[in-house]
Amino acid sequence: MLNGSENEAQPPSRREQLLRRMHPVFREVDAGFQKYIATVTAHPDWDDDKIEKELRLRGVGFALAQELVSFVPMAFGREVVAELGVTCSEDFRLHEMSDDSEQDLPLADEMAFAWAKAIVDEYRTPELNPVFKRIASRSAELNAVNNALNAGMTEDQLRETRLAPSLVYLRRAKKNYGGPGTRQP
Repeated sequence: MLNGSENEAQPPSRREQLLRRMHPVFREVDAGFQKYIATVTAHPDWDDDKIEKELRLRGVGFALAQELVSFVPMAFGREVVAELGVTCSEDFRLHEMSDDSEQDLPLADEMAFAWAKAIVDEYRTPELNPVFKRIASRSAELNAVNNALNAGMTEDQLRETRLAPSLVYLRRAKKNYGGPGTRQP
């Protein structure tokens, strides 16, 4: 029998437990998420475009890179905003950069947002809270709340506030169908 924990089987981490319950594509999302966290931690002064380019250089696909840059700060920032009693929309407003169209879509359908929301508690620890704060501070929601406070709104007034859907600029492939048995031009 072995003594010491070094060679004993360790229970799976909370992250691994979540990944086992989710669709396998979330492993790719998690790998990109880890690269996003590492990039923002190493380069906190970089803007979103530079972070997205770095993610692409590190092997993250175009779509996932832009989604991580947009939705991870949103998920983290909403944690802080919720603690202040502010209600956030469950949707976001997609601004499709290829044709300048806009539509409201559910955040729950966005894998990068769903994964960041599922894993955010790992970053609310004393060791990782600085990382959490750095990511959360990049969110439009937290920025809006800070601007409201700086403009003189009280915390009581904030608790009565509901934020509109956040505007997210993405370039996405267009669907070629409008449902079963139909085609759009």
